Amino acid sequence: MRFLRVFLIILLLFFSLHTSFAQEAENSTDLEQKPVDTEEEIELVSPIGAMVRSAVFPGWGQFYSRSYFRGSLTVLGVGGSAIGALLAQRSFNNRYNDYATYASLNPHDEAGVLERYDYANQRYKLRTFFMYTGIGIWVYSLIDSYVSSNFYNATTLVESIQQDAKDMEKLGVEIGATPSHLYFGIIKTF
Repeated sequence: MRFLRVFLIILLLFFSLHTSFAQEAENSTDLEQKPVDTEEEIELVSPIGAMVRSAVFPGWGQFYSRSYFRGSLTVLGVGGSAIGALLAQRSFNNRYNDYATYASLNPHDEAGVLERYDYANQRYKLRTFFMYTGIGIWVYSLIDSYVSSNFYNATTLVESIQQDAKDMEKLGVEIGATPSHLYFGIIKTF
């Protein structure tokens, strides 16, 4: 078993040396045709950086990881929850002041006092609902920015590998796999 591994490693090194010499020969001919051959740099995003951005401002991590639709929904969700909480807080303050004034002026009217208290309490619960919804969307933003950045990185790497495979086909190198075989070959057309 060990002999087979060593043999496969030597075989792969031999073929990789051969292809690197072929690549070097092709690059030297390309240099005569093109003055500068630049390879496009793959730009990946940091999952932790995306989470930190989302912690600072909800949706920023999604924008950073190129998930613009989700980032927009996050900004709208947190913004809408904040506005809803502020409006509910203002309504709660008005209703609570009405309750406190009525309770101090009419202490013996229990039905009227309880009615005003319940109305103020509903606004309080509505404000709490909006606050928790905003916090939930913010936490979702943290998790989604991490997942989106990893997904973006994986997609980018797959596209890079596919491009490398196309470049290898141009060189005349073929790599493939079947369920029972792994093959590596050089194709020359005359």
